Amino acid sequence: AVYPYSKDIKIAETGVITATLPSEQSYAENSFGLGANTMVAVTKDVDDTFLKFKNVGGYLKLQLYGENITVKSITLTGNNNEKLAGKASITSAYGQSPTIAMSDDATTSITLDCGDGVKIGTTAETATAFWIVVPPTTFEEGLTIIVTEIDGESFTKSTSNAVVVERNTIKPMAAFKVEIEKIHNNQIW
Repeated sequence: AVYPYSKDIKIAETGVITATLPSEQSYAENSFGLGANTMVAVTKDVDDTFLKFKNVGGYLKLQLYGENITVKSITLTGNNNEKLAGKASITSAYGQSPTIAMSDDATTSITLDCGDGVKIGTTAETATAFWIVVPPTTFEEGLTIIVTEIDGESFTKSTSNAVVVERNTIKPMAAFKVEIEKIHNNQIW
Protein backbone atom coordinates (compact mmCIF):
# COMPACT_ATOMS: atom_id res chain seq x y z
CA ALA A 1 0.00 0.00 0.00
CA VAL A 2 1.11 3.59 -0.65
CA TYR A 3 0.07 6.86 0.97
CA PRO A 4 -0.85 9.42 -0.28
CA TYR A 5 -2.86 7.77 -3.01
CA SER A 6 -2.37 8.78 -6.61
CA LYS A 7 -3.83 7.18 -9.72
CA ASP A 8 -0.33 7.31 -11.26
CA ILE A 9 1.21 4.92 -8.70
CA LYS A 10 2.16 1.52 -10.08
CA ILE A 11 3.02 -1.58 -8.05
CA ALA A 12 4.84 -4.32 -9.94
CA GLU A 13 4.40 -8.03 -9.17
CA THR A 14 7.90 -7.89 -7.66
CA GLY A 15 6.63 -5.33 -5.15
CA VAL A 16 8.55 -2.38 -6.61
CA ILE A 17 6.44 0.75 -6.40
CA THR A 18 6.70 3.51 -8.99
CA ALA A 19 5.54 6.80 -7.50
CA THR A 20 6.12 10.51 -7.94
CA LEU A 21 7.60 12.44 -5.03
CA PRO A 22 6.24 16.01 -5.03
CA SER A 23 8.49 18.81 -6.28
CA GLU A 24 6.19 21.30 -4.56
CA GLN A 25 5.20 20.87 -0.94
CA SER A 26 2.92 22.98 1.24
CA TYR A 27 3.97 24.62 4.48
CA ALA A 28 2.50 23.32 7.73
CA GLU A 29 3.32 24.84 11.11
CA ASN A 30 5.91 22.72 12.98
CA SER A 31 5.56 19.80 10.55
CA PHE A 32 5.58 18.81 6.91
CA GLY A 33 2.66 19.63 4.63
CA LEU A 34 -0.22 17.39 3.65
CA GLY A 35 0.74 14.95 0.89
CA ALA A 36 4.50 15.56 1.17
CA ASN A 37 5.38 12.45 3.17
CA THR A 38 5.19 9.31 1.03
CA MET A 39 4.68 6.14 3.08
CA VAL A 40 4.49 2.45 2.12
CA ALA A 41 3.21 -0.69 3.84
CA VAL A 42 3.62 -4.38 3.07
CA THR A 43 1.59 -7.09 4.77
CA LYS A 44 2.81 -10.55 5.73
CA ASP A 45 0.32 -12.25 3.40
CA VAL A 46 -3.08 -11.74 1.77
CA ASP A 47 -4.92 -12.49 5.02
CA ASP A 48 -2.91 -9.91 6.99
CA THR A 49 -5.02 -6.74 7.17
CA PHE A 50 -2.76 -4.68 9.43
CA LEU A 51 -0.93 -2.04 7.35
CA LYS A 52 2.17 -0.79 9.19
CA PHE A 53 3.20 2.24 7.12
CA LYS A 54 6.84 3.30 6.96
CA ASN A 55 8.08 6.68 5.83
CA VAL A 56 10.07 6.72 2.59
CA GLY A 57 11.81 10.06 3.07
CA GLY A 58 13.62 12.05 5.69
CA TYR A 59 13.02 15.57 6.95
CA LEU A 60 15.16 18.66 6.47
CA LYS A 61 14.20 21.16 9.17
CA LEU A 62 15.18 24.74 8.33
CA GLN A 63 15.02 27.39 11.05
CA LEU A 64 14.75 30.98 9.81
CA TYR A 65 14.62 34.33 11.52
CA GLY A 66 14.84 37.96 10.43
CA GLU A 67 13.43 41.43 10.84
CA ASN A 68 10.08 42.04 9.16
CA ILE A 69 10.29 38.98 6.86
CA THR A 70 7.26 37.09 5.54
CA VAL A 71 8.28 33.98 3.59
CA LYS A 72 6.31 33.12 0.44
CA SER A 73 8.39 30.10 -0.62
CA ILE A 74 11.64 28.24 -0.04
CA THR A 75 13.47 26.34 -2.79
CA LEU A 76 15.96 23.61 -1.90
CA THR A 77 18.62 22.31 -4.30
CA GLY A 78 21.70 20.20 -3.80
CA ASN A 79 25.00 21.67 -4.96
CA ASN A 80 25.84 18.39 -6.70
CA ASN A 81 22.51 18.11 -8.60
CA GLU A 82 21.07 15.45 -6.29
CA LYS A 83 17.70 14.08 -7.45
CA LEU A 84 15.05 15.21 -4.98
CA ALA A 85 11.60 14.93 -6.55
CA GLY A 86 9.73 13.30 -9.39
CA LYS A 87 9.56 9.69 -10.48
CA ALA A 88 11.02 7.17 -8.02
CA SER A 89 11.20 3.41 -7.57
CA ILE A 90 10.47 2.31 -4.01
CA THR A 91 11.31 -1.20 -2.87
CA SER A 92 9.55 -2.41 0.23
CA ALA A 93 9.33 -5.85 1.81
CA TYR A 94 7.52 -7.14 4.87
CA GLY A 95 9.36 -6.22 8.07
CA GLN A 96 12.02 -4.15 6.25
CA SER A 97 12.62 -0.45 5.73
CA PRO A 98 11.82 0.83 2.25
CA THR A 99 14.58 1.87 -0.13
CA ILE A 100 14.27 4.41 -2.89
CA ALA A 101 15.95 5.07 -6.21
CA MET A 102 15.21 8.30 -8.05
CA SER A 103 14.79 8.08 -11.83
CA ASP A 104 17.18 9.76 -14.24
CA ASP A 105 14.56 12.37 -15.14
CA ALA A 106 13.82 13.29 -11.51
CA THR A 107 14.15 16.97 -10.63
CA THR A 108 16.91 18.53 -8.55
CA SER A 109 14.82 20.93 -6.50
CA ILE A 110 11.90 21.05 -4.10
CA THR A 111 9.86 24.19 -3.44
CA LEU A 112 8.02 24.70 -0.16
CA ASP A 113 4.97 26.88 -0.86
CA CYS A 114 4.03 29.02 2.14
CA GLY A 115 0.64 30.11 0.79
CA ASP A 116 -0.20 33.67 1.84
CA GLY A 117 3.15 33.87 3.62
CA VAL A 118 4.67 32.95 6.97
CA LYS A 119 6.06 35.71 9.17
CA ILE A 120 9.28 34.44 10.73
CA GLY A 121 10.67 35.02 14.23
CA THR A 122 13.08 37.89 14.81
CA THR A 123 15.82 36.05 16.75
CA ALA A 124 17.58 32.69 16.59
CA GLU A 125 15.68 31.68 19.72
CA THR A 126 12.32 32.46 18.07
CA ALA A 127 13.25 31.12 14.61
CA THR A 128 10.41 29.65 12.57
CA ALA A 129 10.74 26.02 11.49
CA PHE A 130 10.16 24.97 7.88
CA TRP A 131 10.09 21.23 7.11
CA ILE A 132 10.91 19.78 3.70
CA VAL A 133 10.49 16.05 3.02
CA VAL A 134 13.35 14.70 0.88
CA PRO A 135 14.33 11.20 -0.20
CA PRO A 136 17.26 9.80 1.78
CA THR A 137 20.07 11.90 0.32
CA THR A 138 23.66 12.80 0.95
CA PHE A 139 24.22 16.31 -0.31
CA GLU A 140 27.90 15.65 -1.07
CA GLU A 141 28.78 19.29 -1.81
CA GLY A 142 26.20 20.85 0.46
CA LEU A 143 22.92 22.49 -0.43
CA THR A 144 21.42 25.83 -1.37
CA ILE A 145 18.24 27.42 -0.02
CA ILE A 146 16.49 30.29 -1.80
CA VAL A 147 14.00 32.10 0.45
CA THR A 148 11.49 34.24 -1.44
CA GLU A 149 9.66 36.89 0.51
CA ILE A 150 6.01 37.81 -0.05
CA ASP A 151 6.98 40.88 -2.14
CA GLY A 152 9.16 38.80 -4.49
CA GLU A 153 12.59 39.69 -3.07
CA SER A 154 14.84 36.69 -2.38
CA PHE A 155 17.72 35.61 -0.16
CA THR A 156 20.13 32.76 -0.93
CA LYS A 157 21.99 30.70 1.67
CA SER A 158 24.43 27.92 0.78
CA THR A 159 26.64 25.49 2.60
CA SER A 160 29.45 23.51 1.01
CA ASN A 161 29.55 21.00 3.87
CA ALA A 162 28.06 17.56 3.23
CA VAL A 163 24.53 17.23 4.63
CA VAL A 164 23.03 13.77 5.18
CA VAL A 165 19.27 13.29 5.35
CA GLU A 166 18.37 9.75 6.40
CA ARG A 167 15.04 7.97 6.02
CA ASN A 168 12.56 8.67 8.83
CA THR A 169 14.98 11.04 10.55
CA ILE A 170 14.82 14.79 11.16
CA LYS A 171 17.93 16.69 10.03
CA PRO A 172 17.76 20.06 11.83
CA MET A 173 19.84 22.84 10.32
CA ALA A 174 21.24 25.63 12.48
CA ALA A 175 19.03 28.72 12.63
CA PHE A 176 20.07 31.39 10.17
CA LYS A 177 19.11 34.99 9.62
CA VAL A 178 17.30 35.95 6.43
CA GLU A 179 18.43 39.38 5.32
CA ILE A 180 16.59 40.97 2.44
CA GLU A 181 17.36 44.54 1.53
CA LYS A 182 14.01 46.13 0.91
CA ILE A 183 13.88 48.73 -1.86
CA HIS A 184 10.93 51.07 -1.47
CA ASN A 185 9.12 52.41 -4.53
CA ASN A 186 10.27 55.94 -3.83
CA GLN A 187 13.97 55.06 -3.59
CA ILE A 188 16.65 54.90 -6.22
CA TRP A 189 18.85 51.81 -5.85
